[in-house]
Amino acid sequence: MSQVIPVNVQIPSASTAPVVADFVSHALRVAYAARRDVDRLTPEEWGVPGIYVLLTDDGTHQLYVGQAVDLRRRLLHHPSRPKLAWSRVVAIKRDTSHGFNSAEIGYLEGRVAAELAAIPGVAVIEGKRDQDTTLPPHMLLSLDELLASVLAALRLAGVDTHKEADELERTSPRGTRRKSPIAKRGTVADLLAAGLLRAGAEVHLSQGGRAASGTVTTSGEIIVAGVAYASPSTAAQQALGLRSSNGWTTWRVGDLRGPTLDALRDRLAEVDGESVL
Repeated sequence: MSQVIPVNVQIPSASTAPVVADFVSHALRVAYAARRDVDRLTPEEWGVPGIYVLLTDDGTHQLYVGQAVDLRRRLLHHPSRPKLAWSRVVAIKRDTSHGFNSAEIGYLEGRVAAELAAIPGVAVIEGKRDQDTTLPPHMLLSLDELLASVLAALRLAGVDTHKEADELERTSPRGTRRKSPIAKRGTVADLLAAGLLRAGAEVHLSQGGRAASGTVTTSGEIIVAGVAYASPSTAAQQALGLRSSNGWTTWRVGDLRGPTLDALRDRLAEVDGESVL
C-alpha cells in the first residue's frame, strides 16, 4: 500500500490569488501561482528562504529548479537566462517559526533537481549544479525526508514524478519474493526497523570495473547522485550505468569490505526465526 501524504489546500475565490497547500507531515507550505500573479505573493509570507520550480505549458517538458533567500523578490525579478518560457511556479517554504536557512535550500535545490532529472522525458534547468553538503549528516537525513512532500506538491501541479522500474522487490506472505522461488524476505526498511542498518549509512559497490556509493535514507531508500531509489537493484543499476545488477549482493555497508545488504537480510531471517528459502 502506497504512502498517503495529508495536505490541506486553500483555494481563494479570486482567480488571480495563488493557491496555497499545507503539507502537514513535513510542515511545508506551497504556493501555486501563474507567472502574471507572482506579485500576489505577499512579502510578509513569501519574502523568505525556499525553493521553487518554474513550469512550462509549451509541451517542452522543461522545468527550472531554483532557490532563493527571498522567494517573492526572486520570482518577481527572475533572470531571462537560461531562457525558459515559464508560465507557472511552485514555491515551497518551511512553515515553521525559523524556516529554512541558505544551506538547507542549497541542498534541497540539488536533491529536487536530481529527482526531476531522473524522470524520463523531463528536461531540468538548474539554478546551480552542486548540492550544498555543508550540513551535518543528521540534518541531511531530515531534509531527505521532505522530498516525499515536495514531489507530492509537484504532482498537484501536474508534474509526472514517476521513475520507471523503481519498485520494491515484493515478497509473498510466506516470505518468498513473487516470481522467484529462491528470493529472500525483507526490504531495506525492514533492516532499519530491526536495527541491522542505520539511516544515513554509506553503501558502496564495485562491479565490472566501476565503483559507486550511496546513502540510506530513513525510509529505506538508497540515494545515488541525488536520486532516491526504493529498489537496491535499481539503485545499483543507475549508479553503475548497467542494465542489471543485484543490489542486494553488490551494495556493501560502510566500505567495500563491509557486509552486503544480502548478508544483513540473512541476519534478519535469523532474528525473525525464519528459514531462508
